[in-house]
Amino acid sequence: MHPANQLLERIEAGRLWAYFHKDWLLQIRGLIRPQLPAEFSVFVESEAVLIAPSDNERLTPVAPDLAVARSEPVLTTMSRFGQPTMAVVEVDEPCELFHQYRLVIRRVPDNQVVAAAELLSPTYKGVFGELEKSKYLRKREHDLDAGVNLLEIDALQRGDRFVPHATERLAEYDRNAWSVCHDADRRRYRGWGWNNSDPLPTVTWPIEPTRQVIVDLSVAFRQACEFNPWERLVAGG
Repeated sequence: MHPANQLLERIEAGRLWAYFHKDWLLQIRGLIRPQLPAEFSVFVESEAVLIAPSDNERLTPVAPDLAVARSEPVLTTMSRFGQPTMAVVEVDEPCELFHQYRLVIRRVPDNQVVAAAELLSPTYKGVFGELEKSKYLRKREHDLDAGVNLLEIDALQRGDRFVPHATERLAEYDRNAWSVCHDADRRRYRGWGWNNSDPLPTVTWPIEPTRQVIVDLSVAFRQACEFNPWERLVAGG
């Protein structure tokens, strides 16, 4: 396995992706900023996501902080069918709040979004349930309908693969990336697939029909690992 893909696998297994993917996106931003004229602004934008268990996960009952003992029995009101007519239930529902990040290119001064890059998270890929995956797919479809030129990078092993039909062969690879550019009456797709033994690719991201930026995923990955010691972090050191 290529060292970069091996480290990606360890980050994913360590449930550290929510932290790492922001580092990676920031380095990608640094690579493309010099390639763009001043009429474009580049942002890493965030969205808070609350992950709660799915319906088939077991909830944990709560024990009270203060217990009060009483000698007489507690009477429960029962219906004539022998069923309780009222109950008070208190449970703990484990949940996790974290942020999703994506790279957005806006044209100034109107602040119009012309392009966006998504580095897929386990949440978006349905690892924690279908709800967030469905929300992401609706957002992706909205971006496509609005003419946003997308770059999507799936560097994860777990979760569903849902590349566009035009690039469906990418699902055969361990990891993939694809871009789409809106040009007059058509969409132009380009895809990259790589397996665990391959290095991270260099991809082209058209942000307009006549303008594209080069995204060297390997360089950005290395810079992210230089910014924070990810080799040591996944080792627990």
